[in-house]
Amino acid sequence: MIPYIIIYLFATFLFFKEKVSVEFYFFLGLLILFSGFRDMIGGFDVYIYGEVFEGTKEFLMGYIPFEIGFRFYFLFLTIFSTDRHFMFFVTAAIIMSLHFFAVKKSSPIVYFSIFILFCKFFLMSFVYLRQGIAMGIFWLSIPYILNRKFLKFTAFAALAFLFHKSSIIFFPIYFISTIKFKNVNMVLIALGAVIISLSPLSTLFLGMIAENSGDEKLMVYADKSSAINIFYLIEAALLIYLMVKFRSGFYKTKFGILMLNGLFGYIVINIMALTNASFIRFGWYYIIFLAIALPYMYTLIDDKELKSKFKTLVFVYYSLLFFRLLISYDEGDLMPYKSIFQDFRRNGMWEHYEYR
Repeated sequence: MIPYIIIYLFATFLFFKEKVSVEFYFFLGLLILFSGFRDMIGGFDVYIYGEVFEGTKEFLMGYIPFEIGFRFYFLFLTIFSTDRHFMFFVTAAIIMSLHFFAVKKSSPIVYFSIFILFCKFFLMSFVYLRQGIAMGIFWLSIPYILNRKFLKFTAFAALAFLFHKSSIIFFPIYFISTIKFKNVNMVLIALGAVIISLSPLSTLFLGMIAENSGDEKLMVYADKSSAINIFYLIEAALLIYLMVKFRSGFYKTKFGILMLNGLFGYIVINIMALTNASFIRFGWYYIIFLAIALPYMYTLIDDKELKSKFKTLVFVYYSLLFFRLLISYDEGDLMPYKSIFQDFRRNGMWEHYEYR
């Protein structure tokens, strides 16, 4: 638990700073080392990635569940080493760097955004390698969305799709990035998403996505139903309230329109996940808008006391989220932290798949 607390404390230190300096690169390096040198932590997928990477080239290139772009990425890495530890380190470096520099390029308060992104996705990056890379690739296309350069945006979309098919969910942002939604329209769309989420249409829609993408796990998830996730509902309600409150401030600039509409996309996908958490993985592509929109709201607040309260509430909420993920993810499989340089049993729920 202590290593997780250390990186959280450093993220906290950054959160309360506004000027970007050398610590940005130090924190990036720290997360790369932390994620890159972790042992088989995170879940079942981690073992599959390792097994496929260390298999024969024929097995690797014939492993259909992995997109062709990701298979060629693995094949390229095997030129230098066939050790899965090398692969995990390089992949961690790519994911963290893509995410950090995409945020640095767009956020009005970089460390504010980095903290949110860290709390929401860093632990997930241990497991979802293909999506992590696809997210970073797509996020680099944000300047082309703003400048309406469709061909360049599409090139990034195609590359992201070659790493994970689910990235197609991000493509519509180009077309809604200039629309000024009215408050009533946003509320009605959100309510429509709630109705769909609570109806059989949610499972049907997820099943169609799974069938089209060939994702067997999603097809399994599509057959399962669960109770309403109250945390998703609360977060969606709070974010919609903030969207309505700050709408006019966002809609004064092209950048603000894109950020608010991107945040709205994140909210709608979260709502779709109320009864089926599998939808959340589609929302990850829109996390960057959440991470940027909240500090953007902070800049729109004039009252100093209100600004302080807003920032404190964001800090407390995402801190609690980080530790909730740490404790509950895969029934606590993220604890304790174990690096590749250590030799002890973690008793993780997937450790019986260890094949070293």
